[in-house]
Amino acid sequence: MSKRIYWAVEALGIANEQSADIAASQFTPGVQSVGITTNFNLEQIFELGQLEIYQDLEEVPDIEITVEKVFDQYLSLYARCTRPLALATPVADTVTRNIANDQNNECDVYFSVNVDTDEQAGDNLPDAFIFCSGMFVSSVNFNFVTDGHFTENVTLVGNHKVWTPGAPAKKITGLPTTVALDSGQVKKRQNIRFLGGAPTTIASMGASDIAITSITVSTDFGREEMNILGQRLPYHRFVTFPVEVSCEVELYVNDISSLAGGNQLDAFPNQNNLTPEEIKLVIESDDVADILSTGIGVAVHTLDLGTKNTIQSITWGGGDTGGSNATITLSYRNFNKLDYTYGGPATVAGLY
Repeated sequence: MSKRIYWAVEALGIANEQSADIAASQFTPGVQSVGITTNFNLEQIFELGQLEIYQDLEEVPDIEITVEKVFDQYLSLYARCTRPLALATPVADTVTRNIANDQNNECDVYFSVNVDTDEQAGDNLPDAFIFCSGMFVSSVNFNFVTDGHFTENVTLVGNHKVWTPGAPAKKITGLPTTVALDSGQVKKRQNIRFLGGAPTTIASMGASDIAITSITVSTDFGREEMNILGQRLPYHRFVTFPVEVSCEVELYVNDISSLAGGNQLDAFPNQNNLTPEEIKLVIESDDVADILSTGIGVAVHTLDLGTKNTIQSITWGGGDTGGSNATITLSYRNFNKLDYTYGGPATVAGLY
C-alpha cells in the first residue's frame, strides 16, 4: 500500500483504438504531467406539483485528459495520439501528421500507478490503472521559450473511463527498467530556427540581429458530438472546420529605426496593410558533429504552418519603470494548416 503517489511511479501509455489490454500501449517518454477530469452531465427535470427535483437525468459523461510533454529526440505526443504506431515496429525515418488526414483518428489511453516503494514504473506491475478508450485530440499547444525547455500540451476528449485496481497480467510496453533507464535530449532555445528564414515582417525588424524571445503555436479542433437515435454513446466527435491555427512570436526591440520603414507594422485606415506570410519551424538535434559540419543541426521536428499566415495583432509591451525590456508581440493566424513532421532516428516503437 502506498502512502503517496508521485512522478516516478506513474506512466502514460498510448495505444490504437480498441486495444486488447494495457500491454498494447506504448510508453510515452518525457511526460511532465497528466490531468484527468470527469464531468457527469446532468439535466434537471422538474414537474408540476412538487418542489423537489423529478429526476437529475444523467447524460453521457465527458472525459478530458491534459498532458504536458517535453520536446526531445522522440516522436511528439500530438503525433502519438493522432495515429498510434504498431508495437515493436521500427519508426520510419519520416512520420507526418496533418489536420485533415488525421482528424478522425482515435487512441486509447492507459495511465498506470505503482506503489511508492518502487523506484520507477518499470520495476513491477502497477497497483492500478486508468483506461480511457476512444479519445480524440481536442487541442494542442507547442511552446518554445528562452527561459526553460520546449514543451507541448495536448488535450484529449472522450466518454469512457475505467479505474482497474489490482495488478494486470502485463504492464505498459516500453517502460524503462533498472537495466536500461530512459533518457532524453530535451530541446531548448538553441535548437529552433525558421525553415527558409523568418517571416517577412519579423525579418524586416532587424537587418542583422533578430532577437526572438518566445514562439507559441496552438490550435483547438472544437470537437463536437454527433448523436444518433438508438445509441447512447456519441456516433462521432468531429472537427469543426475551419480550424484556426495561431502563432505568437515575441521579440525584443533592439533596432527601433527598423520599425519605421514600411515593414508591415504600420496600420493605415485607407489601404490594405497585410500580406500573408510563410511560417515553418524546425526543432533540431543538438549533435555537435551535425552543427559543425552543416552549420545547423538535423531536423527532428518540423511544424509547417503554410504560406497564408496573416497578422491579427501587434502589441508593444515592456520597457516600464520596473526595468523590463521593450518587446513586440506578433500574433499570426491561418486556417486548417498545421503539418507536423518527425525526422528523428528510426528506432523501436514505444522507445522512440
